[in-house]
Amino acid sequence: MKILLVMPTPYETGRLGLENTVWLSEPVALTSVGGAVSADHEVRILDMRLEPEDALARTLVSFAPDVVGTTSMTTDAYQAAAVLRMARQLCPDALTVIGGHHPTLMPEAFDTPYVDVIVQGEGELTFRELIDRLEAGSRDLTGVHGLRWRGADGRRRVEPRRAQEVSLDALPPPDRSLIARYRGRYFFTAWRPMASIFTSRGCSYDCNFCAIWEYYERRVRYLSAEAIAARMAACEEPFIFVLDDNFLVNRRRLERLCDALEQRGVRKRWMTQGRTDFVAEHPELMARLAKNGLVGLLSGYESNDDDTLAALRKRATFDRNLKANRILSELGILSTGIFMARPDFTKAQFDQLYETINQLEVGVPLVTILTPLPGTRLYRAMADDLMTTDHRLFDLLHPVLPTRLPREEFYAEFARSVDAVKPSIRRALRTFAKRRRRFVLEMLPGVLWFYSRAFRYQRVHRDPRTFLRDEEGLLNGPGARRGVRWDEVRYPTPADPRALLRVAEGEPPTPAPSWHELVHPNPTGRAAK
Repeated sequence: MKILLVMPTPYETGRLGLENTVWLSEPVALTSVGGAVSADHEVRILDMRLEPEDALARTLVSFAPDVVGTTSMTTDAYQAAAVLRMARQLCPDALTVIGGHHPTLMPEAFDTPYVDVIVQGEGELTFRELIDRLEAGSRDLTGVHGLRWRGADGRRRVEPRRAQEVSLDALPPPDRSLIARYRGRYFFTAWRPMASIFTSRGCSYDCNFCAIWEYYERRVRYLSAEAIAARMAACEEPFIFVLDDNFLVNRRRLERLCDALEQRGVRKRWMTQGRTDFVAEHPELMARLAKNGLVGLLSGYESNDDDTLAALRKRATFDRNLKANRILSELGILSTGIFMARPDFTKAQFDQLYETINQLEVGVPLVTILTPLPGTRLYRAMADDLMTTDHRLFDLLHPVLPTRLPREEFYAEFARSVDAVKPSIRRALRTFAKRRRRFVLEMLPGVLWFYSRAFRYQRVHRDPRTFLRDEEGLLNGPGARRGVRWDEVRYPTPADPRALLRVAEGEPPTPAPSWHELVHPNPTGRAAK
């Protein structure tokens, strides 16, 4: 059986964003499901992020697949749907399949005639069982857990969720040979060529703006230390991005990983994602990880305000973030920090955020906008206040809630982040160069390449009019139609961060301050106008 797996573009052609400018990871979701069936079937992966626009049409015609599959996050939901629409037009007999975070958490968005199957949750075993059923000559998918599929009568059927109980070591490993043609083209800033692997799934924390813990049903599973070391050693690339949603969790596991890397003599440079509170609490372990190749850490600093961190259920503080970044700096681990500007920010609050970033000396500060992403409890609670429901604007670069400043002024303040945080970048890079001289010399060929990309992005980002053009004609969400003001938007408070989450689950709301009341309380308990 011929199977085509397509990685959609994250944005429309020509549009720049964080993913195709700051990083581009391997399509691990597709190499994972592809690895589950590639031994018995002819599988191809087409990464449209690295292909010309006509590549999909040409491949559909020349390869004539029996199955066309794609994956989707929120911002590329329309592009993913377009992949399957074209597949239906050019290969009308092919079964069309979609999976990933967005189809799992908002499957109704893909209930269209040209989408035959929606895979919800982990895909490896579900996809293999689906392909086995097709190979046996049947399109009746009854009993294949983890599917939402369209029968011959056109009706949607929903199968039970597939239990996430299989050990990660027991799952078929990703088949990276399927993307051999793209090797050398994946990157994180100037670090390239880059491989991508995962070593765990899920997150034990329940930040209310994040859907990871809901996608994995609050479960966290780990790949064994021996398997991680083996997969790292198998990568031809010198640099690896470990894509775990939260790598820094289990201390014993990380100690065993260091043991395994040392025993195997693995000499890779790698980065991952992890929480700053773990760094602050375990400096000795971080030092050992640094000796075993950890050179970069991406963390969600989110805010410079402890009340906001508490309201988001981050369980972190500014002082802990500051301590963590100092530890990283001393160890030669370059910090990448994600910060959130809230839609209710004033100019003074933007100033304070940029000042905080410069105080932290984060190497790659990424300023984003707090966004209730589809599938999160924050989204469900704020659905009626959204200024737009167009998924392209849920890219963390556009406020989808009412702003306190006029939108033109909000974007002007947000756009200056490119230049406002440069002191942080310069100081962090100087320190990193002192700690990691050899690595910096190795990455020099990628520096010019990255800065040419970054220059194009920064030129666009500096102009607030580009953001306004992006959203032109798209601010027609329920909040916009109702005329919701910024000071009417309700938000979890530090005193009761779960209040909004209970509303999201259908409980009646209890009186709670709006954002404005939280920032500017007054004796009357009403928002000051």
